[in-house]
Amino acid sequence: MAEVSEDSIMNTLSGVMDPEVPVLSVIDLGVIRDVRINQSHVEVDIAPTYTGCPAMDVISSSVEEAIIKLGVSKVEVNTVLTPPWTTDSVSYTHLTLPTNREV
Repeated sequence: MAEVSEDSIMNTLSGVMDPEVPVLSVIDLGVIRDVRINQSHVEVDIAPTYTGCPAMDVISSSVEEAIIKLGVSKVEVNTVLTPPWTTDSVSYTHLTLPTNREV
């Protein structure tokens, strides 16, 4: 397995956009709950924005692909339901909002 850090993984995942709200990354949306780096693989816990969210398969695949591009040979993405996702999970740190709009 390539040498990776939690920071490098989180930085990479900040480029993985939510398929339903493509102005927010999975980091901004707050669906990434935990990242664990083991000797042979990386595990990532993701939380759906609601139970049965149809975008979770796409998000899971996108997260896995992004981490594999870092040189990690095995990635396990787990869906977790507790604690449940809420709008408090959203981070607006990287979101750029228009400052001057004409009406």
